[in-house]
Amino acid sequence: MDLPRLHGIVPPLPTPLNHDETIDIATFKRLVDFQIKAGVHGLWVLGTTARFDLIPDARQRSIAQAAVEAAAGRVPLVLNVSDMGTERTLARAKMFDELPYDYYAALPPWYQPMTAAEVTDFFHALADRLARPLVIYNAPWICNQLSFDHLRRLADHPRIVGCKDVCPSLSRTLDWPVAERRRQGFSYLHGTDQIGLSTELTSDGFVTSLANPFPELAVALWDAARAHDAAAAFRLQSQFSRLARVTGFGPMLACLESACRHRGLLERMLPAPLRSLDDATHRRVAAVIDEVGAVPSAG
Repeated sequence: MDLPRLHGIVPPLPTPLNHDETIDIATFKRLVDFQIKAGVHGLWVLGTTARFDLIPDARQRSIAQAAVEAAAGRVPLVLNVSDMGTERTLARAKMFDELPYDYYAALPPWYQPMTAAEVTDFFHALADRLARPLVIYNAPWICNQLSFDHLRRLADHPRIVGCKDVCPSLSRTLDWPVAERRRQGFSYLHGTDQIGLSTELTSDGFVTSLANPFPELAVALWDAARAHDAAAAFRLQSQFSRLARVTGFGPMLACLESACRHRGLLERMLPAPLRSLDDATHRRVAAVIDEVGAVPSAG
């Protein structure tokens, strides 16, 4: 069966929590539905925004299942199954194999430095043995971040079908032509808020946490950039960037929690020991959102 190509806006969903840190499944399902109705093109489940590293495994299964139920086949689903080594990652993925995910995603092992050859062996083993095609999650806050050339070489594997590349460079895609990526069956998803320019520079899509509180704006910006409507793309990117400013008012995910709370999407998303913003900083986040606007501005 041919899988849908990953593209467009693919929000990395947060995990709504109750006060005892159990999963707020009802809120999570409403969040999934909200994102899809806003027009997103896929969903990234149990990633860094979800704090997969802090949530117990048994609860992760309930999140993965709830995402499938709420999405109901309307958009492609990517499930992050990252762990430290080959067998640990494969064992983690088996917890979810019976669920109808389209793709699995994995970070490189992140605790101790490895050689490039060892990281290649890791990703090739996952691609060969996982029950789903693999999307590489390349992030700068871990050991063993992939170089651009290393990422391109891994894309030659037929079951490595995409990446989320969190890097400041917006021009990498110019050195990786669209025609080459299509021959490889590979989608380059950028982990940046600079959706307008990165789309113009041929990124295939975006996994940006800011799309969670503002999916309507992220989708409108993607559509304008894809249509080469420079005036609309500039206006919407300016609005999105002004909203992105709130993520610098404190720890990024705590700021994101406040933005999502202000839009009525969830109350809590930070497992212990992470802390929410204090009330004054939360009000500062809310004030910026009210001033800039959470939905696309008119031309």
